[in-house]
Amino acid sequence: MEGQKDQNDLKIKRIAVAIIVIFHVVGLFGFLIPVAQPYFIKLIPFHLLLMFAVILFSYNADVKRLLLLVSGVFLCGFLVEVLGVHTGKIFGSYYYGDTLGYKVAAVPLLMGVNWVILIFSIGQMMKSMKIRNSILASVLGAFILVIFDFFLEPVAMKFNYWQWDWHEIPVQNYVAWFIVSVILLKFYYALGLKQQKYIGTAMFASQLIFFVVLYMTTGTNIFA
Repeated sequence: MEGQKDQNDLKIKRIAVAIIVIFHVVGLFGFLIPVAQPYFIKLIPFHLLLMFAVILFSYNADVKRLLLLVSGVFLCGFLVEVLGVHTGKIFGSYYYGDTLGYKVAAVPLLMGVNWVILIFSIGQMMKSMKIRNSILASVLGAFILVIFDFFLEPVAMKFNYWQWDWHEIPVQNYVAWFIVSVILLKFYYALGLKQQKYIGTAMFASQLIFFVVLYMTTGTNIFA
């Protein structure tokens, strides 16, 4: 009976990974084909919600802990963005475009969802590396997220996720990303979530490849 349960869970994980990879690959081609690009930009909110749903429905351990992570990271991530937009003191001076959908206090609600996806996926990936010290894992994970953000930022500006004042990405943004990521990852580790095979690594790797390719191929390279 236990073996059958494990087999079913593995099957769910494989389906989840397939959904993650297929939707990122299809989305990437959609962004790279000029005639299809406007339609795929409109699908970004759906894509983020789908990835969020994959995390929720493929998780096979203590759901209460997962929901606590989701609630905590969503609220913290969203509030940090609200403070950031309205004060310019955290990430720098920026504002959100219309790509990410419905906004509250000038910040898309999907930004909270995006923080959940990133923290869960990088946290899971760090766990797969068997780093036992949670502080070290949080710092390393945050550093990787800063690298991710380096490729994300110019792409986000290109497709109107958000815009920086004077079209310059301040160093302050990356410092703030690092600090916020360390705090949220430490929260992730404090909850002791069970590692989910393949899910986190597939999610983060797919997103990273997606933005790196767009960075390299759509004229978003800030050094070009």
